[in-house]
Amino acid sequence: MEKPNKKVEPKVLSASRLKTLETCSWSYWCNYHLKLPQKQNEGALRGTVCHLVFEMLVKEKHKKHYTLITKGGHLRSSAAVYRLVMKHLTQMERSFDLPMTNEENTTLVDDMILVGLRCDFFGTGGKVDKPEHEFLLENKNPPYKIRGFIDKPIVYKKNKQIKIVDYKSSKYKFRGEELHSNIQAMVYTLASKKEWKGYKPTVEFQFLRFPRQPLQHLQFTDAQLNGLEYYLSHAFGVINNFTEETAVTNYAADKKKDSWLCKIGKWRCPYIDPYDYFVTVNKKGEETNKALKKKDLQKNLKKGEKIEKRSYEGCPRHKPTSQDNILDMFA
Repeated sequence: MEKPNKKVEPKVLSASRLKTLETCSWSYWCNYHLKLPQKQNEGALRGTVCHLVFEMLVKEKHKKHYTLITKGGHLRSSAAVYRLVMKHLTQMERSFDLPMTNEENTTLVDDMILVGLRCDFFGTGGKVDKPEHEFLLENKNPPYKIRGFIDKPIVYKKNKQIKIVDYKSSKYKFRGEELHSNIQAMVYTLASKKEWKGYKPTVEFQFLRFPRQPLQHLQFTDAQLNGLEYYLSHAFGVINNFTEETAVTNYAADKKKDSWLCKIGKWRCPYIDPYDYFVTVNKKGEETNKALKKKDLQKNLKKGEKIEKRSYEGCPRHKPTSQDNILDMFA
C-alpha cells in the first residue's frame, strides 16, 4: 500500500522575499529555492552588530550603558558594550575573512550605534513594546501568509498611536516610489493595525549612516492597505508556483531602476559569477546543509553524512554570448 503524499506547507511571504521577487527573479531563485551559500558583506555585518546592541540596550536593566554611551559620545564609554561589539566583530572577521575589526568598520559601527541611541531611543511619552517582535499574518480573503520582525514598536497610549521603528544601515535613503510605496513599511503598518488594534501606526526608518537627518516617516491609508492585501495575495500565489522558468522572467539587469543591483562600485551581486560550494548529504541523498568552505561543514558533520562539492554556473543573464567570445579573441 502506497503511503499518502506528505502535505506540502505553503511558502510564507516576508518583506525581504517580496523585495527580492520584485527586483530580480533570478536572485529570488538562487536565494529561496536553490538556497545557495553566499559571501557576506561588511555593511550587512555592521548592521547585525548595531541591531544586537539596540536590542540589548532597550531593556531597562541595561539602561545605564545607554546613559554612559550617549553622555560619553562613543562605545568605549561602556566597557561591557565595547567588549561585546568587538567580540562579535572579531568572530565575523574569522568566519567571513572580512576586516571587521579595522578602523573603518569599528568607527562606522560606533557612529551608527550613536545615531540610533540619539533618535529618541526609548520613545518619550510612550513605551517600547516587544522589541524584535515577530508577527505572522494569515488571511483567507484574499489569501496570503506573511511573517516578519519589527525592530522596535513604541506604543503611545495617551493619543492611541504606535511608532514602528526600523533600523537601516545602508548608504542610501529611500526616495521616489521606493519611499512613498515602500512595501516593508506597508507590511509593518498592516501588521501593527492587526496586532495593536485601535492604534494609528507610523513607520519610522532610522538611517544610521545619516547623523544629521536619519529619519524617514511613512503613514498609509486604509485604501492603500486594502490594495496591499491583494498584492500580497498575488505574490503569495507566485512564490508558491515559482519554477526555474519563472526565475528567468524578471532580471534586475533588464530594468533601469534595478540594474544597479547587479554591480555598482564595490558592490557585486553574489549570484552573478560562477563559484563552487559544498553540501552535506545524508543517507537518503538529501542535502542537509551548504557552505562556501568545506571546513564550515566538517565541524558539524553528523553520523552518516558526507560532504560533496557543487558548482553554481552563474547568472544566465550575465553569461557571455558567443558573439562576446568572438570579440574577446580580438581584444
